[in-house]
This record gives sequence, structure tokens and C-alpha cells, in this order.
Amino acid sequence: MYRSIEVTDFHLFNPPENVTDSDVMSYKSRKKEALNDLKDYLLVDGNSLDGSEIQKYLFPDDDVDIFLSHSHSDADEAIKLAIALENKGLKVFIDSCVWGNAFDLLKVIDDQYCRNFDDSMYDYNKRNHSTSHAYMMLNTALHKMIDRCEIFLFLGTPNSISVKNGIEDQESLKSPWIFSELAFIQHVRRKSSLESTSLTESLESREKMAMDSLEVHYDKPRLDYKIESYVLENLLAGYYSGRKLVLQSLYGQLRRL
Repeated sequence: MYRSIEVTDFHLFNPPENVTDSDVMSYKSRKKEALNDLKDYLLVDGNSLDGSEIQKYLFPDDDVDIFLSHSHSDADEAIKLAIALENKGLKVFIDSCVWGNAFDLLKVIDDQYCRNFDDSMYDYNKRNHSTSHAYMMLNTALHKMIDRCEIFLFLGTPNSISVKNGIEDQESLKSPWIFSELAFIQHVRRKSSLESTSLTESLESREKMAMDSLEVHYDKPRLDYKIESYVLENLLAGYYSGRKLVLQSLYGQLRRL
């Protein structure tokens, strides 16, 4: 990852008119992977599942330009943004697409391995065990994708952020998954897939990294930049396309903040 950005008012974002609800449905169906037969992932003992192979199948392992972090309630709007960015030539990863794979995986495992002796319901202890493994696969996959992206873009809305009344009006996060992502970016290695340019060099020379303490009530960690929705709207409205030109345009706008 090279830079992290928070869109502070994504609930006000106006997607391009050429991105429709039908496009969103097509995007969802295209991204969904199925894992129905666990027999292909059994180890030689016949009882243990190969977590590494399951992870390779369900979770992508590609470099991306933009990692979109958002509330589940904002999934459709996040997908509209992803489609618009892809139309500009960028490769986009949406974390909710991975969540769905992890939850589907958990259901398949539970149906086959976590029933009680009379098959009337799930066994509580077995369910806790399977959930911990599925969520660990999910968290690991998300962290790998963050490490491989150019820009981490957090879409802030009332669905993802609340403000605790206090002396400093500390912002807090409602989702443990978003908290994990924002906490991880405080420690991820910084690198750009673009060749060094005057824009990237200027950004690096003027920035100082800062990290809030990570507390159990999910205080929101700080990102490198905060922008408003109009910055994205202007980026998408530009006449240019292609990942290099689009990323350089975004970095140029960050430089002017």
C-alpha cells in the first residue's frame, strides 16, 4: 500500500449516471465464488480441511490499484464507485465481496461438520471453532489485499462511523472488520507501483505518519488524508483514463490539500 484516504462524506457521493442498478447486480454475480464440495480440500487424514487451498480458491491474490473499505449497508454505492473507477482503467477490490465468500464458506463447513449428534441443530462448541477458522481466513485475506494495493480508500458514512460524545468527540467504528483494516494500515509497508515521480516524491517529503492508540472500543485510527465526495466526483468526471493518469491526477489533488 502506498497511501490511505478517508472519504468523510461518502453518503453524499453522486455516482456517474451511466452506472445503473443493473450494473451493480451484474458486478455482484460476477464476483461471487462458490464452494459447495469440501471433499476436494480434505487433507490425507480424511478429516482435516486444507485452509491454505480454500483461501487460494475463494480469496483473490492479485495486485490492485484501489482497496475499498466500507460498511455492509453501503455495499451498492461502493460497487457503483468501483464500476466507475474500473471504467477509468483502475483495478478495484471491494472488501464486502470477500466477506460474502467467507460467510458462504462458514455455512458449508457448519452444515457438514458442526451438526449435533441427532442433526437437529448446530453444536455450539463446534460452531465457535469453525467460525474462528473462517474469520481468520477472511482477516488474513483482507490484510494481504491491503498490502498489495496502491491506495486504501475508506468510505466514511453514518453507517460506518459514529461519534462518541466526550471531550474530543472521538470518532468510533461500528464494524470490527473495518477496525481491523484501519488498524492494519498503520503498520503496512509503504510502496507505490508507479515509478517515482515529482508527485509521489512531493507527497513523501511533506508527510509524517501518525497513529492513534488502538483501543477495544474501536477508536478510529487515522488515515493519511481526508477528502470529500466531490474529489471523487471530479476525478471520475475527468477526460483522462488509464491507471497511471488517474492515479497521478488523484495524487495531484492530494498534494493541493
